[in-house]
Amino acid sequence: MKAFSKPFIAYIPGYEDNIGIHFVADELFWKPFLVFHLLPSEIVSIKCEDIANSSSSFIINCKNRSFSLSDLENNISGWDTLKVKRYLTYFTAILFENWAFDLSEDEKKSIESGLPLYRITVKQSDGKEVILTVWEKWKNENGIRISNTDRVWGKTNLRDEIFIMKYSDLDPILKKRSYFFTE
Repeated sequence: MKAFSKPFIAYIPGYEDNIGIHFVADELFWKPFLVFHLLPSEIVSIKCEDIANSSSSFIINCKNRSFSLSDLENNISGWDTLKVKRYLTYFTAILFENWAFDLSEDEKKSIESGLPLYRITVKQSDGKEVILTVWEKWKNENGIRISNTDRVWGKTNLRDEIFIMKYSDLDPILKKRSYFFTE
């Protein structure tokens, strides 16, 4: 609304409840729900850490259209260049589902203090670094806390808010090191 514009009352015929609950004023809600939105040419390196299985973790370095793949310490040979190039394209649109607005401060602290599942660090050509940390999401069924197999908690170093991601949105960038080798 413009300054000094007249407010209005919204009404939906047949809807008896307060319609105002459907209007979200939080500015985070109106920003794109993007985690990564990068062209392959904007990526300098990617570090994908599988916290539970460090032997699946890897680092990709990209310099002058030349690539290298390594575990967390040493360079590796025998990998497929096309698979590395394809993997870089997956970072053009990695989205999340929604902000976790309904979490209490204690729940946020509990999530952040827990052991993450994955940590993905992307260094960009402009010097910026985005670190995505992913934790297991749970749900309560009949008072029992069980793992949610469809969604995870996520957070980047760019904001202090936790969000919810679908595995189907995250899956393209969750590769094991073995993915980059021909069978």
